[in-house]
Amino acid sequence: MKGMLVMNNILNCKKIDTAIRRAKKSLIDKAKKNGLYENFGQSEVRAIKDKFINLSDYSQEMNNNRDKLQAFSNWCGRVNINDLK
Repeated sequence: MKGMLVMNNILNCKKIDTAIRRAKKSLIDKAKKNGLYENFGQSEVRAIKDKFINLSDYSQEMNNNRDKLQAFSNWCGRVNINDLK
């Protein structure tokens, strides 16, 4: 239940930048408390994608959103616990 509340807080916004910033903060807090794990951040990436990415829209704005989400997904995959301290 707590996970749903956190996810709702992350997605309760109108801009993808805000959602990514909130997700990154939440993930950093989670990593400091519990450590890193396989597929770290991927549920957040999927949730943000579901809310903000329209698969049939290839406008400049949507492509920019895809790039931002891809950068966030890459960060999730490369994050190191030593970088968070």
